[in-house]
Amino acid sequence: MILWVRHGQSTWNVLDRMQGHELSPPLTDLGLEQAARAAQSLTEAGAVRLLSSPATRALETAEIISARLGLEIEIEPLLLEKGLEESYTTVLLRVQQILDRKWPEHTIAVSHGDVIGLAVGLLSGTQPTLPSNGSITTVDPSTNEVRNTASGGESSSV
Repeated sequence: MILWVRHGQSTWNVLDRMQGHELSPPLTDLGLEQAARAAQSLTEAGAVRLLSSPATRALETAEIISARLGLEIEIEPLLLEKGLEESYTTVLLRVQQILDRKWPEHTIAVSHGDVIGLAVGLLSGTQPTLPSNGSITTVDPSTNEVRNTASGGESSSV
C-alpha cells in the first residue's frame, strides 16, 4: 500500500497560481508545518521507502519526513506534476506506470494533488478528488476504501 502525501502549501498555492512542471516554488511557513504534521502522522506507519517528486515543494516536504523517519529520499520523476503540458490521458498513463511498479508495503510517495487524485481514483474506482496540502491518502487494496488524513491530523474514509 502506498502512503500518498501531498506536498505542503507552496508560495504559489497561496497565489492560486498553477505550478505545473515549475520546480521552484518553495513551501510557505504553513506548508512546513503541514509537512511536519504529516511526518508525525507517519511515525507509526512502518514506512520502509520514501519517494518524492523532484519539485522543490515536494522535496521540502519529503526532507521533513525523511528527517523524522530516518528514510532516504528517492527522486521519482513520474511523481512530478506537469500541469497543462500534458493531456489527462497522458497523466493517467504516467500514474498507471507508478501503480504498476512493485513497491514495498508502506512506501511513502510525496507528490502533487493531480497525481495523487488520479492514483487514488484508479486504485479505488472512485471519482478523483484533489487532496489537501500536507494530507496523507491511502487505499486499502482489499476493500478499495480510501482513507485521508488531513494535515491537522483528522481522518476520514470514503
